[in-house]
Amino acid sequence: MAEGTGTGTPTGTETPAVSTATTTPITADQLAAAKPALQTEMLVDKAAASHAAAKLDHAADSGRLQLDAGAAEALIKAVDDARDQVMALWERTKNQLATPLQFGDNPVAHAISARFQDIAVGEDSGAAKALLDLYDVLGDISNALKKNRDETQKADEEAEYQMQKHGGSW
Repeated sequence: MAEGTGTGTPTGTETPAVSTATTTPITADQLAAAKPALQTEMLVDKAAASHAAAKLDHAADSGRLQLDAGAAEALIKAVDDARDQVMALWERTKNQLATPLQFGDNPVAHAISARFQDIAVGEDSGAAKALLDLYDVLGDISNALKKNRDETQKADEEAEYQMQKHGGSW
């Protein structure tokens, strides 16, 4: 790399690196070593989500939760954007998830590979199904928010009409 470029890109005097990446079989020890870190990360994520849900429940119970029309539209957009992101993630990863992992060429390795593939794309509980389920749930949330927004707007319009009908102002 030429002095001072700092980009790591070839400047004409070097040969670009050629990727020779291959799939390396994972050992049982490596898998066992990764498991506690993954479990800890999942627990932290679950705790954060539970805490946020508890705060939301408390705000709703105490009457401090309010959603005006602009905030409702922003929330609906955020849910729809999240739904689009879930589908994009599923589209990007569905083929990768379905690819069997190579742990070696023996019956135990084949059994482990098949189990991981079932975890990834299993019809009842695979990661791919979980993404599609999340997509559906986000769609249900979006539809519920839109229905609530429309019903609230209709109720406001009816209340305004009734106030004006009886000589009041809105």
